[in-house]
Parts: sequence; C-alpha cells; structure tokens
Amino acid sequence: MNAPIRIVIADDHVLVRQGIRAFMETHDDLDIVGEAEDAAGAVALCAEHRPHVALVDLVMPGGGVEATRAIRAASAKTQVVLLTSFEDTQQIVAAVQAGALSCLLKDIDADALADTLRKAARGEAVLHPRVAAKLMDTLRRGGEPGGEALQSLSQREREVLTLMAEGLSNLQIAERLGIGEKTVKTHVSNVLSKLNVNDRTQAAVYAWKSGMKQRPQ
Repeated sequence: MNAPIRIVIADDHVLVRQGIRAFMETHDDLDIVGEAEDAAGAVALCAEHRPHVALVDLVMPGGGVEATRAIRAASAKTQVVLLTSFEDTQQIVAAVQAGALSCLLKDIDADALADTLRKAARGEAVLHPRVAAKLMDTLRRGGEPGGEALQSLSQREREVLTLMAEGLSNLQIAERLGIGEKTVKTHVSNVLSKLNVNDRTQAAVYAWKSGMKQRPQ
C-alpha cells in the first residue's frame, strides 16, 4: 500500500477546516498533517511537514496569493490547491502565477475535492469550469503574450495547448485528437518547454492570455 497523501489545510473558518478534516479522515489514502488559519501558519506547517498538497483558502488573513508563493518557496514539491467562495479572476490569476496548481469553488462536493487532492499529488491540475470560463473571458482580452514562443509551437502542439486550456486531461485530449496518450504527453512536455512554464495550469493561463481558441477538428 502506498503511503498516504499528506495534506495541510489553510482556512480561517474553523467549521470549514473541521468539515474537510472529518471527510478526509474517512479515506485511508488522505492524511491531514496540519491546519492553519492564516498564510503565515500555512507556510510554517508546509515548511515543517513538506506535505504533498496544501489546500489554501484564497481569501484569508495574509492572503492566499502570498501564501501560495511562500509555500512554493518553502516546500517546492508541495502542490497548492486554491479553495474559494469567490470567482475573483484577478486573484486567481495572481495565485496561478505564484505557483498554484488548481482552483476550486467551495461548492465542490466532497468526493470531487478528494479526487482533486489525489490529482494534485500527481501534479495534475484541476480548474472549476466556472473559474476557467471567467479566466478565458477575462484573460483573452489582455493581448497576446510571448508571440514568438507561440509561433514556435507546431500545429499539433497548438491544438494540444487549446485543449489543455479547456481543462482536458491527457486521455481526453488523446481521444479528442485521435492520437495516443503517450503522444499527448510528449506534446504537453514540448509545449511547457517552449512556453517556458512549469505546469499545465500556467500553460493554460498562457493560452487564455494569448486569446487562442480551439480549432475545429
């Protein structure tokens, strides 16, 4: 049996933390190693425990964006999953740029949250559909960043990038494009390298900012 996924919860609402802990304790593969009520506490816990995942409230004392940046600096292998009641595009973009992997709204159901934490431990990003839609609508108005980098992508890599921006997994992209999943992984790796970004979420933000739209197949 694999070791449990170590998780730190950071939220200034005690009931939220207690509710998440109570549910996670029903799963043998999820282990809550600490709780914090503010950014400073979250960073200290991550530096101490080096958790696989930090579940961070975007709006809490000290700020979710600042917490994300400091957590990634203190424990580089800890993936940050944002949890928020608000669809604040500007803060979400800032948090992603600071190193957050995923962003969820607090209306997510418990099973989906658990699945997202497992994906985060594997480095797989998840964005709530409403968050993704708002980001695409807002960021595509901001002009095209790094035109030369985008031009360096092959046609297939651009197709893969637009599907990544929709939040599709490698398997879903493979099915959409009619290619193998291993081939998709290669394309994703090339896209990350050419755009000089660290993960799928940052690549998706790059695509949204560029105004790219999915091409018909």
